[in-house]
Amino acid sequence: MDFTGTEKKIFLVLGKRGSGKSFFVKHQLKSANRFLVFDTLGEYDGGVIIQDINQLIEYWGKNLNKNFRIVYQPLQPDDEFPAICDLVWACGNMVFVVEEIDRFCDSTHLSGEFANIVQRGRHKDITLVAISQRPYRVNRTLSSQVKELYTFQQSEPRDIDFLSEFIGQDVDRVRELPLYSFLHWQSGGKIVVDKV
Repeated sequence: MDFTGTEKKIFLVLGKRGSGKSFFVKHQLKSANRFLVFDTLGEYDGGVIIQDINQLIEYWGKNLNKNFRIVYQPLQPDDEFPAICDLVWACGNMVFVVEEIDRFCDSTHLSGEFANIVQRGRHKDITLVAISQRPYRVNRTLSSQVKELYTFQQSEPRDIDFLSEFIGQDVDRVRELPLYSFLHWQSGGKIVVDKV
């Protein structure tokens, strides 16, 4: 499990509130040299914390060709997300983590700025880590591009239906996962249960 491998992928991390999703992602980011976390929940502290988009642009301008660890805590997440996607696209060569992904691309809508990252991000060396509490609300264009999925405990019927498309009959295991345990699915069908 590594978000910083040579193959640029889309990872989907799912689970109920408090199940261990953010803790897991923070742990995975320890080996990343260049990342931006779009932290709508104020849960990350493993980098330079910025809350103003103009300060972010200034900081990035000075560090664009260097390693950086940025935790962006937007004051107006819905309004700022497209601009952040454009900045990530322009920068390239990084890990982009988005908390509450279903807030920005629900099952019927995917903005052009974010679609760029989802559909062509690997050409710019962008790894996307999308995190959500409610799998069924994740946009289908995004879910169709996922190479690895990590799901912590889920029990809502619509979420279970969504997960069954990835993991088939193993979906029943998701209901019974203990706290901080997850089921890891990789494209190609490999499924493993592990613990943070």
